Amino acid sequence: MWDDALKENGQRWKRFCAPFRSVQEGSVMLVTFRCPTVDEGVRTMDPVILEGLEDDVFWNFSKLCAFRSESSYNNPELECIGRKILPKLKGSPLAAKTLGRMLSMDLQTSHWNSILESELWELSQEETDILPALRLSFMYLSFHLKQCFSFCAVYPKDYKFEKVSLAEIWRAEGFVHPQGGAAILSTSLQYFEDLVARSFFQCVGTRYVIHDLMHDMAQKVSEHDCFILRNKSDFDKVPQSVRHLHVLPSSDFDDSSMLRLCKYTKLRTLICPNYFEKTGIVMGHWCTKLPSIRVISCAFIDELPDSIGNWKHIRYLEISRACTLKRIPSTFCWLYNMQILYSPKLVSTTKLAKFNITWF
Repeated sequence: MWDDALKENGQRWKRFCAPFRSVQEGSVMLVTFRCPTVDEGVRTMDPVILEGLEDDVFWNFSKLCAFRSESSYNNPELECIGRKILPKLKGSPLAAKTLGRMLSMDLQTSHWNSILESELWELSQEETDILPALRLSFMYLSFHLKQCFSFCAVYPKDYKFEKVSLAEIWRAEGFVHPQGGAAILSTSLQYFEDLVARSFFQCVGTRYVIHDLMHDMAQKVSEHDCFILRNKSDFDKVPQSVRHLHVLPSSDFDDSSMLRLCKYTKLRTLICPNYFEKTGIVMGHWCTKLPSIRVISCAFIDELPDSIGNWKHIRYLEISRACTLKRIPSTFCWLYNMQILYSPKLVSTTKLAKFNITWF
């Protein structure tokens, strides 16, 4: 549970608890949190503080992550270096798993020593802060994987990613480069699998999530490029250099709010999963003022504006809700970089209407 659940003078928390007031006697609600303010706002008993794993257990787990086996690879020199790294991980299984995957990529003492001696460990941090360990694992990624993962900071915590959909967006953003004769989407999917193998994503059923601490780290490394708008007051916090923007569902946002996005002229990505527009007026302004857009996702629109032809760089357009487009303007043909037009139910008089996903 995060501290934003206690906003509105605790009304969100009270609304959440309302259905549980008539439960059977003896029922218990277990709340896990990392923010002390949550403890102060919801507890009815003293909290149980979870410490990191004990040294012996933690070493056995870390060794398994680094060597992929229960043995220590019969290399006392690597084991010595590994034990020196151990205290820096604060007993966190997530840190051990992530850093262990990175260590396992190269079982040379020079590689392990470079990690041990990294200046990132010297960053100012709280006693239980493991972000330097996660930041270090990020720094050792190849450039293209850094781009792909840091972009994910534009999505909120606990967002459930679909592998193919995210791979298509990475491709549209220009993060993916051809490798030999492989199809570029196949390369993008391989990027995703590479990040899964390094524990940057975790599989949950048929989708994937990013651990909260990993998400914190992604936000830290992309703080000038990615931003999530939760309400109107967040407009004052958006960096002018922002390139990727996600507008979360909120009753705060109306057409005038959405027009304020026009001042962020470097935007390449605009995700508005709950925004409905019937006239196309707001999008018409976006098309004029935001010339660098490559990816846009909105919930519903009845009419594409004539000015959509200005989006020469757009590659991915998603309309996530079923809608009936009154028309597709002739200027749509000017979008010569368009790769994907997606809608679960697009009804129009044009041939584009026949496809859920259309490749140009």
